[in-house]
Amino acid sequence: MGLHSGIAYTGVGTCGGVTGSAFAVAYVVGVTAEDIAKNHRTFIAPCIPVVEDIVDRFEETYGAIDCLRLRYNRIQRAYDFLDPDAAVYEALFATSQRQKCGVLADCYECGRDQGMPSVGARWGAESICDLLNMEPEERKKLPPHLEGYDMETLMPKVQKVAELMKELGLGRPDEKISWREYRTLKLKGKKGVEESRPCGVDAPKKEKY
Repeated sequence: MGLHSGIAYTGVGTCGGVTGSAFAVAYVVGVTAEDIAKNHRTFIAPCIPVVEDIVDRFEETYGAIDCLRLRYNRIQRAYDFLDPDAAVYEALFATSQRQKCGVLADCYECGRDQGMPSVGARWGAESICDLLNMEPEERKKLPPHLEGYDMETLMPKVQKVAELMKELGLGRPDEKISWREYRTLKLKGKKGVEESRPCGVDAPKKEKY
């Protein structure tokens, strides 16, 4: 509990149908600490079925994965579940539009099992069935574009970037890159971009480039 109706029944945060299914699917993928110790990129493996089988399907079907937008997209209403007064509004809505209410409707949008938690659970179960038809090591296998570099290949590239940053006078071990320096480097030579800076209190003053 604590993961339904957003986070802790607040109506804010990711839908419980998404988070619950994600937990179950990731568990079945079965990546262990030992796997990550051998290849740190292995932690990405559980993300692939979660995104492809659950997140993408929620986005395609309902246009969102967070509780607030999901409810609004479906019934054009989004109440604060922890507000006692919200129960009154929910009751009024339920009695005036019975077919959109998951409790009172005789056939809630083609059946009670079409509620978002139920749909998320079904999609999660389908994903798990697909995973169980695979060998354990196959579940953890990453597609080529996500495998990344091993340390022998990565370190020369990191060293090259470090040398380039040193030439620019940035990134020395005894000096951190400030936000202003980063923005100056990023915006240098881009006419007009500096005009669109953030206007927050902590934003740096406008500079000439």
